[in-house]
Amino acid sequence: MKFQFPLPVLQKPRLPEPLMAIVRKFSAPRDAAPLAFLPIHQPSKAELVERVKIPVNNASLRLKGDSEMREQGQFLARQERWDRLSDRIREADQARERTNQGTPVSELMLFGARADVVSAGEHALLHGKPARDSNFFEGIEDFEEVLTEFPDDYAIALIVAHMHIDIGWAWRGTVAEADLHHTNREAFVAHFARAEEILDRFSAHELNSPALSAARCALLPGIEHPGDRIADDFEDLIDLDPKNPRHMRALGTYMLPRWYGDHAALDLQARRTAARTYDLWGAGAYTWVWFDALLTDPTGLEHLDTDYFLDGAFDILERRPDQATANLLAAQIYCAWQASRQHYRDTGAGTQQSAALRKGFEQVIQNHLREVHPLIWGHAELGFDNGVRSVSIERLAQKGRDFAMTAVAQPFIKGLEAGTTIHFGPDGITEIQP
Repeated sequence: MKFQFPLPVLQKPRLPEPLMAIVRKFSAPRDAAPLAFLPIHQPSKAELVERVKIPVNNASLRLKGDSEMREQGQFLARQERWDRLSDRIREADQARERTNQGTPVSELMLFGARADVVSAGEHALLHGKPARDSNFFEGIEDFEEVLTEFPDDYAIALIVAHMHIDIGWAWRGTVAEADLHHTNREAFVAHFARAEEILDRFSAHELNSPALSAARCALLPGIEHPGDRIADDFEDLIDLDPKNPRHMRALGTYMLPRWYGDHAALDLQARRTAARTYDLWGAGAYTWVWFDALLTDPTGLEHLDTDYFLDGAFDILERRPDQATANLLAAQIYCAWQASRQHYRDTGAGTQQSAALRKGFEQVIQNHLREVHPLIWGHAELGFDNGVRSVSIERLAQKGRDFAMTAVAQPFIKGLEAGTTIHFGPDGITEIQP
């Protein structure tokens, strides 16, 4: 007889609950939510920037007004219409005329009037001989002869003086002082001395001429101990033309340690200039004086009164609410903020300054910026170094556009990562949720 033994009932082993949770996720239907532990697509930087919709204004690429004024000065000089050229320069100087780009018209016409002679000089010094059909040496003598015909005409004097300053720089070049050849140094000094001799005949204050005062400031690199005169010379210039921030920006650059000052003296001049121009700019002059200097030498951040600087920026925007100024201030503050972040990474100091600059930048973007001017951002990325000639205007604008779009996206980065689209319009900013 066979005995039948009941078979044991086999039960599936009971897994710990954490493992059971994973099993249930694997068993979920296909249309269920994606597995939490699988990687989720993270939008790239380019994708985030694409969600910022802001108009791009390329009008500044044309620089039509600047070109026209230079060409007019060049044409009148070539035609030897010195009376008309002089009248036009003096009219523009006395009226403080500026182009849409903010450049003094008198400065542009002076540049155009001397352009042929200066270009010939630069070519001769670069290649060791004058260009074919060049009037380099004859051109200098011809200009000096014109000056004898108009000895009391300060506009003609400015053309000839600036010609000597430019040719002096062509001799000087950009090499270090220790590497400068004796002949080049002598030529540099001689041309600057001749320019000073010409300008000594005229008083900028008596003639109410910012152009004469600006030429005096241009002479500073050619004199001994320029640091003794820089503050007074620029004070005269700014007092004659306080509405033009270019003079304040130039003062700040010249006050850097690499030129004729130091950061403490620069800050002092910024405060003095702000006090003198308060009725016109509020605290804005403090910002203008530090403007280029800060990007040229970011170590100046240690001496910057950040709150005063930002107060000045908003005072400027209140008085000049145009988009060119908004782009200019946004780009500058953004670059200063990035420099402060690098300073923190290098030293561990400056967190409050960096936070303040970031907040100031975000306020400009949200309350003032409504379109991007690429060329302004391109120049800002280079520290507003007008001496950079290796980059074409078109390439500089493209780089500026990329730089600007990355910067403008920063205040909205969390929303952009969540899928929000940002639209800039003339009346403000609209955020469209995904």
